[in-house]
Amino acid sequence: MEAAATIVLSIAVLVGLSYFLILNKPPSHRRAFWKTLPVSLLALYALVMEAPHLMVAGLALSALGDAFLAYEGERNFIGGLASFLLAHLAYGALFYQIGDVGLVTAEAWRMVAAVVAVLLAGALVGFLWRAAGELAPAVLAYASAIAGMAVLSLGVSSVAVFAGALLFMSSDAVLAVETFKMTKDHPLRRLAARYVWASYFGSQVVLTLSVVAIAS
Repeated sequence: MEAAATIVLSIAVLVGLSYFLILNKPPSHRRAFWKTLPVSLLALYALVMEAPHLMVAGLALSALGDAFLAYEGERNFIGGLASFLLAHLAYGALFYQIGDVGLVTAEAWRMVAAVVAVLLAGALVGFLWRAAGELAPAVLAYASAIAGMAVLSLGVSSVAVFAGALLFMSSDAVLAVETFKMTKDHPLRRLAARYVWASYFGSQVVLTLSVVAIAS
């Protein structure tokens, strides 16, 4: 079973890396499938490795969010936002389940990291509030969820879990700036898109492997 899981994991990583080849191509069903497949395979890997159900749920919801965001339009953006909001709530619940909230205040660096995560999330909301328009309350809810997820990740003894959460948070932050602040012809837009995918997929791999290691 573990051999099959390793094959699934390897394919997920290869497909995830190969997505860079078509990342900036126009939206299409082929690109959507290619974008959704890597995290879907990570969810399958987590399931085969008997990771906590919340881990599998978080990955599955993230893959659903990938499917929405592979296409343009406000409806797809809202669908992606809702999917990833639920994914962050699932991850937060997972970290609460496998961690110890008391650990956040037990070590100084964890406490500092928690405060910084919350402050950065607040600063991002303030920076995007006017540009987000009617979506500003949704951005606030999303930022609160991911900040909460990051804080709860600090309650898990494995530093890799926090590293994964931090990568996820940075990916979402750059994506939000790209969406609300960058025009389509902005010189940094292509670079931002590459960073978003690299940090997002990297975060999912790190979280998956670290949680599977804890659960095994």
